[in-house]
Amino acid sequence: MTKEPETLRPEVQRWIESRADAPPSAQPQLSIVIPAYNEQWRIPSTLIDVIDYFARLNLPYEVIVVDDGSRDQTGHVIEKFQNITPGLRLIRLAENRGKGHAVRVGVLNARGKRILFADADGATPIAEIERLVKAIDQGSDVAIGSRALSSEDTKVITRWYRKYLGRVFNLMVNWWIVPEIADTQCGFKLFTAEAADFIFKRQRCDGFAFDVELLYLARRSGMRIAEVPVNWTNVPGSKVNLAVDSILMFLEILKIPLRHRTVARGAYMKERPS
Repeated sequence: MTKEPETLRPEVQRWIESRADAPPSAQPQLSIVIPAYNEQWRIPSTLIDVIDYFARLNLPYEVIVVDDGSRDQTGHVIEKFQNITPGLRLIRLAENRGKGHAVRVGVLNARGKRILFADADGATPIAEIERLVKAIDQGSDVAIGSRALSSEDTKVITRWYRKYLGRVFNLMVNWWIVPEIADTQCGFKLFTAEAADFIFKRQRCDGFAFDVELLYLARRSGMRIAEVPVNWTNVPGSKVNLAVDSILMFLEILKIPLRHRTVARGAYMKERPS
């Protein structure tokens, strides 16, 4: 008899077994979209944090993991979590299309009144969503986590060269396309359902430049954007090649204004629900 290959660390398997009697999920107030590509080993701890966090709040939610054509056991790992988490949905993509595509698919399938997308590595703890929710409650349409802004109760732990390259990239982005946003690339962004529907139906970037495109669409259409400092810790295993991807991203963002030239300035505010 062939032994099933190990896909979960022992502590993760024990946690899953302890959750066997989880209650059914209600209509979600909040959707969390997590794009995943070859995240077999990093995503379990992120899912545990998310599931435990919302269990403590007793808030109806859903988690949508979009498996972006992974070649490892990511999908199999998610299925194990599905067995004990009624609010967890898995969308499998046949091939790797890129983070932007995966997030778009997840968001357009979300049912929550507010929709967060978060990275699979859990670099930003899920509890940081409270900072973004506060901004939405105060009238923002989009609230984005920021590693560039600081506050007394947040801390960013990363390598110096990542911080430097991130600043250079954002300077170029600010100059060309999205001014006054200190960190466009933090993978922790919250949208009202209406704002998400407007933006993601128009979003076209499949790669890592999609964050810039989202913010360009939000800004051009008149949405209110709040940038909020969050705790963030670099997690080993990033799929981003800083040298190559930074160049590809910059070339991609050059196309964004032309691609969306038909989006009228202030278009969302004219349609925005009161």
